[in-house]
Amino acid sequence: MPKILWVAPFSLHDTSSGAAINCRYMLKGLARLGYEVWACSTFVFNTQSGAQQAFGDLEQQIYHSANNVFVFDEDNIHYVYPKVMQTSELSMTLAECQLFFNTYRQILSEFQPDLVMGYGVSPLAQTCFAEAKAQQLATVYVVSNGTYGNYLFPNIDLIVTDSHATAQLYAERDEINMVPVGAFFDVKDITAPQHEPRFVTMINPSEHKGVSIFAKLAQVCQQELPQVQFLTVSSGRPITEVLGLLHEKGKPQVHPFHPSDFKNLHMVDLQEDMRPIYAITSVLVAPSLWFEPWGRCASEAIFNNIPVIAANSGGLSEAMAGGGVLLDTPQHCQEDYLSLPDDEEIRPWVESLKFFLEHTSDSDSAELLSTAQQRLSQENALGRLITALTPLITRSQQKRALRTQPQLNLNALSDHQLAQVPDVHF
Repeated sequence: MPKILWVAPFSLHDTSSGAAINCRYMLKGLARLGYEVWACSTFVFNTQSGAQQAFGDLEQQIYHSANNVFVFDEDNIHYVYPKVMQTSELSMTLAECQLFFNTYRQILSEFQPDLVMGYGVSPLAQTCFAEAKAQQLATVYVVSNGTYGNYLFPNIDLIVTDSHATAQLYAERDEINMVPVGAFFDVKDITAPQHEPRFVTMINPSEHKGVSIFAKLAQVCQQELPQVQFLTVSSGRPITEVLGLLHEKGKPQVHPFHPSDFKNLHMVDLQEDMRPIYAITSVLVAPSLWFEPWGRCASEAIFNNIPVIAANSGGLSEAMAGGGVLLDTPQHCQEDYLSLPDDEEIRPWVESLKFFLEHTSDSDSAELLSTAQQRLSQENALGRLITALTPLITRSQQKRALRTQPQLNLNALSDHQLAQVPDVHF
């Protein structure tokens, strides 16, 4: 079977990074189908909570260890993690970068991959892709956000992304072609076995994710739906630190909210296992104010038969696959993430929430969610990915076969025969 090497100076085990989660499940899917997969990553994370959930106390297990490279197998993937002493990519020393690159070159020699995949725009990541191309290997870059418009993707044969929306953004804005393949999940890891829904939930209540919409919705519902409870799951700072920064539309100095005002609002930190959260969620709200390449939590909700109320932003429509409703967000909120929608602008969100709370158990809703799950089928996503990768893998294998064939000896005569060749005079 084909051999695939993943390389990126970011941990694939980062539970706070949607990109890392998606790519790890992508590699797990390929490994499940028989592909031989190795991954060269390191201990760089988006947040400390992502690091803690992945490996526990890094100071005890990694920093104080005499090992410079950590090797382990998981889910049929062979992981190689060179050591770093900080969880930030910008804090990597020259010696750590050199260790990573030398380890990567050693893997190239030992593993002999057919394809190198990864992401990262740092000089270290670029050097790894350049080395792969120097060894005549096919290269694939995985794009998981819409912010690489100024990156030229040197030494990359193919760029894959999750949504058609992201591919269209790069095509129209930057004239860069990408192949949309979908997002990757292991459904059993995200679906709760039992459900007792009682919360309207938002994952990652940060400014760009639309916390202003969610806060206004919760505030209005204290009067109109006093029995409904709201829940946030924070991967960064908690919602209580953001509420006081929100301001009225057109009045940046007027901050109407205080955490103590929200008796219907609860919060928990980032969860390593999200199934207990989905088990108690009745409706998921994803009101992103920026371009959302996919929206992983929306798909996870669909797999748990939870309807989604989402912003009409980027790939969120593909992530929810018809299992809910898309709503426009106010332009002033998109331009200023801390600007609160007014009473009229929040009304569609309130009415949509009322509808789903009243019709969650209807047969029409169940059929809608079942159809959405079929659209998000992992067999479909893996099929699209393999279709895109196969020509590159075949090309690398053919080049390797040519390199290993015996080369013609241009000096085919023996020394004795050469001695018999007469001199030629001009």
